[in-house]
Amino acid sequence: MKKSIISMIAFLILLFSVSSCMAFQSTKAAVIGGIRDGAAIGLMLETYITDTTKLKFGLEANTSDTPGIIYVGGKWFLTDINNRFPMFFSVGGVGYLGNNSTIGPYVSLILERLFGVVPLFFELGVDVVKTGRLQFQAGYFF
Repeated sequence: MKKSIISMIAFLILLFSVSSCMAFQSTKAAVIGGIRDGAAIGLMLETYITDTTKLKFGLEANTSDTPGIIYVGGKWFLTDINNRFPMFFSVGGVGYLGNNSTIGPYVSLILERLFGVVPLFFELGVDVVKTGRLQFQAGYFF
């Protein structure tokens, strides 16, 4: 019963986030993958709310005990490193879906345009779902 309730809440969050995000003109999609309590790969969408704030959400498949990950959060511009690499701070909610579905917050730092590749970004952070789980991912906007 508990996992079906959590799964339904995660589905509704994703549904309402997608519908509200599609109302914005500047929605960008990215393929993202890396380590998130196991090897993960999925899709992420983000859109501008203001000039320095973005809404990001996504869905990933995972190789751990919880094969699905869903997240919704904000992304705020921090600084431009050497006027070449924008750095962002992100915080939001993450749900690990599966036999032992759990939800919790996440916090991460995002570096964009590394190695001179404009659509490439790296994300390093922690998911706090029961325990702290490392998050290190790379993504590519298309």
